[in-house]
Amino acid sequence: MTLLSTAIPGHRQASRFNPFEWRRRWLTIDSNDAVIAWAQTLPGQTVLHVVLLATLLLIPILRTSHVALMTVALGLCWAFPHRRLLVLTVTGLTYFLLRPFKMGPHYDYFEQVAAPLIPLLPAALISVPFGVLFLVFAVAMVRNQDRKLLVFASNRPLLFMFLIGCGLAAATLLLPREHGLFAPVWIALAYLTSSFFFLGYVLLDNRSKTKVPVHAQLGFMRPFWAGFAPPMKGPAFILKAEAKSDADLAVSRLKGVKLAVWALILFLVWEWVFNRLIHAQWAFPRLDDLIAASAAGAQAPLAMRWGAVAVEFMAMVIYMGAAIHALVAVVRVAGFCIPRGMVRPLSSRTIAEFWGRYLFYFKEILVDFFFYPTFRRYFKNHPRLRMAFATFAAAFVGNVLFDFMHTIPSVAFEGSERYLNGLISYCVYAGVLTAGIIWSQLAQSAPRKEDGFVRYSLLPRAQVILFFALLQVIDDSSATVLIGDRLSYLTGLFGVSI
Repeated sequence: MTLLSTAIPGHRQASRFNPFEWRRRWLTIDSNDAVIAWAQTLPGQTVLHVVLLATLLLIPILRTSHVALMTVALGLCWAFPHRRLLVLTVTGLTYFLLRPFKMGPHYDYFEQVAAPLIPLLPAALISVPFGVLFLVFAVAMVRNQDRKLLVFASNRPLLFMFLIGCGLAAATLLLPREHGLFAPVWIALAYLTSSFFFLGYVLLDNRSKTKVPVHAQLGFMRPFWAGFAPPMKGPAFILKAEAKSDADLAVSRLKGVKLAVWALILFLVWEWVFNRLIHAQWAFPRLDDLIAASAAGAQAPLAMRWGAVAVEFMAMVIYMGAAIHALVAVVRVAGFCIPRGMVRPLSSRTIAEFWGRYLFYFKEILVDFFFYPTFRRYFKNHPRLRMAFATFAAAFVGNVLFDFMHTIPSVAFEGSERYLNGLISYCVYAGVLTAGIIWSQLAQSAPRKEDGFVRYSLLPRAQVILFFALLQVIDDSSATVLIGDRLSYLTGLFGVSI
């Protein structure tokens, strides 16, 4: 008899080779009393942590060093379950001090400008003193919200930091790299842009009734699970999801392991079906390669161009699902049962619904920092205009700002031409996305079950998938292919040349 058969009541020998029965049992492990009890035992906890770490190592989306940090943090959360907040604080501050930036090239630029300022420190520790200085700035921002020494910074902290960032960015462009002020200005810009939304959530949650002490808030400047992903909201949200009992903790860990296994399945589908089979063995071209070839005058057959759009869209959804599920799984196993970051996006019946289901935490950033503040302030007597303008602030302004904020420090080293081309390209994408969401909110009628299967389930979902599949053609901020060439490819799918 297997461990699973003894842990799950009602296991029957006849169901051993029934995949549907095994699937049902697997999907319900977090609601099975016997499994929950087993997950509270030392062997059960050990198995769950080992399975999670094994899946993370098999999903090479995350850096090995990042997985190592997660392993240490998860081990501490396991060993000290009643000190999880302290673990988050210590590991978060350590992560922030050692790996403060989100963009890989920024570490090379940082070493170039910072090493001469502190020549005695090893390269791996150069970021520590500058990180401490930025933490002093963060504490000052938090304290100012209570004391209101700077009223504008207290009332509009995000706008205040944005204006500081604009000033720093302008200075890095105007000052020659040899100037004595360039290094400190660039370093300040790099820290501010990399931590903008993490600090933003700390400041936002500092106004809540359940705020945590300042030193604990600083651990959320770079939580140990943070990497390439946007912040998964702030301290109040994370701590609200904290397990309150041993049973809650067991359920959270089971949900995390389930999600990690699903992330591994998605990654393997992406790797073996799309990368190795479709693109490698069958030599089916990638979408960006076809767009570049089309721009060079080598037009592929229409069926191949449409096929590339479909393949790229499905591959993107699967890859992003694997990545975000892996990170959420880590948070859950640590003892914080937060919602999934992606929930069945292909089942969406409206554009607005897909946008919320596809990347939940990215959507939450735009809603928390752009949609709600705009919705509360403007056009209160014009409901439809109020909704449209708030959506524009989130889906366009916030979207563009989030995408390009992290890359701004690179401009001083790489020049502005590629950056501006990428900005123009992404603005076109964000504009089309915003128009689609506003139309979905204000003009698109919600499908009804009475309309029948085709009009309720099939057509609305097909329309949403088609919209976002086509939208990905112009979803690019790298400027490797200019927006004009992308638009030409897009219109060419319908037989229109521009």
